[in-house]
Amino acid sequence: MRTNNTIYPRIKNLLNGNKLVIFLEITLVFLPMYLGLVISDSMGINQIPLWGDVVLLGGPILYLGAGLSLALLILISWLRGINWENYGLNRSPNWFREILLGIGVAFAVLGIVVLLINPALRAIPNMEPRDMSRFDVLTNNLPALLINLVMMWFTAGFLEEFMWRGYLMNRLVDLFGSQTKLTWVFVLIVSAVIFGVAHSYQGTLGMLKTGAVGFVFGLAYLAVGRNLWPLIFAHALIDSIDFITHYLGG
Repeated sequence: MRTNNTIYPRIKNLLNGNKLVIFLEITLVFLPMYLGLVISDSMGINQIPLWGDVVLLGGPILYLGAGLSLALLILISWLRGINWENYGLNRSPNWFREILLGIGVAFAVLGIVVLLINPALRAIPNMEPRDMSRFDVLTNNLPALLINLVMMWFTAGFLEEFMWRGYLMNRLVDLFGSQTKLTWVFVLIVSAVIFGVAHSYQGTLGMLKTGAVGFVFGLAYLAVGRNLWPLIFAHALIDSIDFITHYLGG
């Protein structure tokens, strides 16, 4: 009779060494989240009513899918013997340093968006504007702004960086089996494409812009030594600026 002491090492070795298993693992981890996105958009359930005209952006199906994806990632990481630090989440971060780095990353990303990404996208002919209509509920609605800011710091700030940069980029390197510069370039491109597709509700232009921004965030992740905390802070800071802009009617 097999014991857990016999089975666990075999599962661990399979998850860490078999490329087909790694590919299936990545697919399994992201599948609930992407299904949640597709179902939410197809059914038009993109908000959770709270009270009056205050809503929580995202919708219950999307939150359920994201929660399942995160739970699967945590479970598989435990089976692989991987801890938070392997994804770039230092357990004892120097918060002053991380915040300063995060501010620097945010300014760098915004500068690249303004100077390079936006002009390049504007040069594409016959491209429909980015659809940001779902954020109209924030306009002149301070309670909705505050509640969604808090939720966004966890979902977009922490969860997106943890899933796409911390987990996906490192797992794709495991899949390709090397850490050469060419491999990292390919990983940056693949992860950026997957990140862009997750924002399909913004239309084609939105996916292109988000994918390009995801590529820049991936570069930043490598530039800070695969330390995820500055990326989390920078992402949340940039999205906070966007939310406040929507609140002001911009």
